[in-house]
Amino acid sequence: MLTEYIISETEKLADKYGTKDPYLICAARGIKIRRMDLKRKLKGYYFYMSRIENIVIDENLPDIFCRILVAHELGHAVLHRRTAMMKGFTELDIPLSYDKEDSMERDANLFAAELLLDDEEVASLLKEHTFFETASLLGVPAANVIVGGQSSLQLMYDAIAKALLLGVYGGSKPWGK
Repeated sequence: MLTEYIISETEKLADKYGTKDPYLICAARGIKIRRMDLKRKLKGYYFYMSRIENIVIDENLPDIFCRILVAHELGHAVLHRRTAMMKGFTELDIPLSYDKEDSMERDANLFAAELLLDDEEVASLLKEHTFFETASLLGVPAANVIVGGQSSLQLMYDAIAKALLLGVYGGSKPWGK
């Protein structure tokens, strides 16, 4: 999926519901969020059953990480609903390759980063703080990158890399130019 399309969809959603809070958007869309013990085998997943959209998040995860997962799974609800009608999504993963399955995870990660991170705030904080200080100030669990390599800090990194290479939605040029 094109980055511009994902950014546009995220902006439309935020404008429609007047918020970028993934919990409030899910409530407004009628998406049920449940926390269950997933035995740490899965962090969360989105599924569509009997015309009801559902997000399930592992109850063993810290709240700050759950917010990121809800945003990620909301990305699947917005971007990949038709696919989810046939099968569920079961992982938050940063793709190393870009086959069709991985690209859906990448799309959901980009959606979550666009929803949760304000480009101007990130850029402003990075001018005055280190990468890890910025993560802390934004409420992003930096330790997850060090431990597992799959976290919201990666989302933040992806968002910053995108802004440096491609620019931000509505911006006149990439940050790196």
